[in-house]
Amino acid sequence: MKLILTYVAIVVLALLTGGCSSNNFMIYKDAKHFYVTSNGPELKRVLCDSGDMDKIASDSKLPNAIQNELKDSICASKKVKERLMASLDGMTKEQRAALKVAFRRNGYDINVVANC
Repeated sequence: MKLILTYVAIVVLALLTGGCSSNNFMIYKDAKHFYVTSNGPELKRVLCDSGDMDKIASDSKLPNAIQNELKDSICASKKVKERLMASLDGMTKEQRAALKVAFRRNGYDINVVANC
């Protein structure tokens, strides 16, 4: 029994560590949730068409070049996930934290799954 519990604990820890180390994160607003790197018309409507991504980029206080790159990567009509992931990977931990804080300031939850 101890062996099974130890195994389960190791698996859970590995999953948590892997999930926390990813630069991709989930955003949640108005009963909708998406990974920031996902494609789809709903994410584009919620983030881009609403103007939220412009506000979030500005509120992040990141350098203008990074703000523009994020807006372009997230709101592009032909979004390329790898390009956005490369942008996020190129940011420092502090810059990614500032981006997440900006999402929260604009009414988004981060890494929270909707309760069904």
